[in-house]
Amino acid sequence: MATILVLGGGYAGMRAIKFLQREVPSDNQIILVDKSGTHTEKTNLHEVAAGTIAPEKITYEINDIIGNRVTFIRDTVTNVDVDQKQVTLADHQPITYDYLILALGFQSETFGLKGATENALPMDDLATSEAVYQHLEKTIKGYAESKDPNDLTVAVCGAGFTGIELLGELTQSLPKLQTKYNTPAIKLVCLERMTSILPMFDKSLGDYAMRFLDKHNVDMRLGSSITEIKPNAVLYTDGDDQEHEVQANTIVWTVGVSGSQVIADSGFEQRRNRVVVNDDLSLKDHPEVYIVGDVAAVMDPDSNRPYPTTAQIALAAGTQAAKNIGLQLRGHETRKFVYKSSGTVASLSDRDGIGEIGSGNRKVKGYVASALKKIITDRSLMESAHLSTVFAKGRFDLYH
Repeated sequence: MATILVLGGGYAGMRAIKFLQREVPSDNQIILVDKSGTHTEKTNLHEVAAGTIAPEKITYEINDIIGNRVTFIRDTVTNVDVDQKQVTLADHQPITYDYLILALGFQSETFGLKGATENALPMDDLATSEAVYQHLEKTIKGYAESKDPNDLTVAVCGAGFTGIELLGELTQSLPKLQTKYNTPAIKLVCLERMTSILPMFDKSLGDYAMRFLDKHNVDMRLGSSITEIKPNAVLYTDGDDQEHEVQANTIVWTVGVSGSQVIADSGFEQRRNRVVVNDDLSLKDHPEVYIVGDVAAVMDPDSNRPYPTTAQIALAAGTQAAKNIGLQLRGHETRKFVYKSSGTVASLSDRDGIGEIGSGNRKVKGYVASALKKIITDRSLMESAHLSTVFAKGRFDLYH
C-alpha cells in the first residue's frame, strides 16, 4: 500500500484530491493536510476585502467535500524533506509518504520594502481580506469623531490583476459606506510603478479599465515607485525624481505574491518560492514528488518562460499530477502536462469587466465580461468540489 500525501487545500490541492480518488487503486492511502480546513476561492478575495460579498460565499469546508477515502489533517506544514520522504507539521507527528503533491499556495511579497509588512494590509487569504474591510469600515466610521481627512483616503499599492479588481469593487462599496456613515467623499488612490496597467491584456482592454477607473474618480498614479510605507502614509517617487507622499489611514498592499515560505525553508532550489518542475510536473530527480499551483514554475515550451500562476492552471495541474500518480502506481509512464488557456477575465465591479477568451483571445468587456467572471467562479467550484457546492455557493446573479 502506498501513501499519497497532498499539501494544501487550494485550487490545485482540492482538484488533485478529487482525481486521486478516481485514479488511485482503493488499497492506497490518501492524506490531505491544510492549515485552515476551509477552501477559499481566492480569485474572489478582492470582493471580501471591499465588502461586496460575504466571506462564506467564497468558501466551503474541506471535510464536506472530500470522500471517505481521504484522511484530512488540519495543521500547518513546517518542512518538506524530499530525500527522507517526510513532511513535518506544527502540531502532529511527521508524515512519511510514497508520493507527494505539494500545493501550498501563495503569500504576499513585499520585496523587502521598508514598512510594508508593518504598515500595509495584505490580502493573503480569507482572514487578511476580511481584516481589510473591517479596518476600512472602522476607519471611515471613525471620521465622525476624528474629523481626520486621512480616514477618508484609501491607498491601494499596486495595479496588477488583484489591485485593479480590488479598485473596481471599492468603487461600488465606498459610496455605500459614505452614505452609511454620512461622510464627505472618500478618496481612492492607486500607486503603480509601471506606466500602464494589465499588460496581460490587449491595450484596448487596459485602456477600457483606465476609463472605468477615471469615471469612478480613482486617482491612478502610474509611474510611481513606492519607496517606503510609513504609518498612515505611502512615500513614492515619480518622473521628477522627487519624493512624494500620500497620506491615508487605510493602505492595502497588492504589489505582488510569492509561493509559500515553506519552499525556501525546506531548501528547495527556488525563485520567489517557486520551483521549476519537469514537463510532467514532477520535481527533478524525484519522480514521486509533484509541485503544482503557486509554488510551481511550469515552463511554457513556446516561450520558455513560466506560465502565469492562475487558478485555471492550478486546477489543470492538480488534475495531471493526480493522473500521473495513478499511472505510476499501475506501472505506466507519466504524461506531459499540456496546458491550453481558455482565456482571462478581470472584473471591474459586479457589472463590469474585461477579458480575452478562447483560442483567438476574443476581447470582451462590460456586462458580458462580468457575467463570464461569475461563470468562471461557478466552474471553479464544480472542478474543485461538487455540483451541490455550485448550487450552494455559486454566482447566479448574472442579470446585474
